[in-house]
Amino acid sequence: MSGGGEVHLPVHRAVIAGADLAALGSWTSEVERWPEGSHAWGHYFEETGQGTVPCRTENVSACHAGFRRLVEGPLREVAADAAGLDVVDFKDKINYKHPGGGGFSPHQDLKAYPGVSEVMSILLALDECTEASGCLWLASGVEELLPTDEGGVVDRGVVSTLRWTAVEMSAGDALCLHGLAPHFSRANTGPTRRRVLVASYAPPGEGYTRDRYYRARDDSMRRSAAVAGDGRISTLDDFEGRRTNAGAQFSGPCTHP
Repeated sequence: MSGGGEVHLPVHRAVIAGADLAALGSWTSEVERWPEGSHAWGHYFEETGQGTVPCRTENVSACHAGFRRLVEGPLREVAADAAGLDVVDFKDKINYKHPGGGGFSPHQDLKAYPGVSEVMSILLALDECTEASGCLWLASGVEELLPTDEGGVVDRGVVSTLRWTAVEMSAGDALCLHGLAPHFSRANTGPTRRRVLVASYAPPGEGYTRDRYYRARDDSMRRSAAVAGDGRISTLDDFEGRRTNAGAQFSGPCTHP
């Protein structure tokens, strides 16, 4: 699986640019300022040297018309082109990584989506993504689910056999991320934030709707909280930051302006 030769990075440059990119930055800052508890699908926080900062907002498009148009329009088209078939969205999130913010252990997204066989996610850079700010690292040539630990993180022995490539991106660039593609990111050791929007899509025939996914996610998150009492921010235990349960909720209406 380590392979050789040049790795092709499925990055689409400047998918969002100009005035649209400026608007996107404004929307992201707006979402980040949503009060704790107002976004019931999950507004998650971590502890850094700068204090408590947001690390993720789940299901953003459910409560923001601009992000909904983006997820259902241009990003869906990119996903459909990459997958070679029609797709529908079932999930989206913003991952914030402020200076000192934690990374994510190696994992495959499909592991987090039981009941669906094909997933294509689009990672849209909302800020410049560099190695220093904690950009994504991607391994190619994997066509199956890999062995994992109990938290769904790829087994360390397997991780060492993969060939990893850093994916540095400018704001507005988009990365096509297949559900089987192993990836990870490191902590942000730089002075600037690194935020990304991730929208996930499946073929319509799978019947993997947004409601179906988030109901299953709700159940999984409640079970893990009840059993382990942890503050995980996803169904996989892959987040490496210092998690806090502040603001994390799983269902109900949005109450922010």
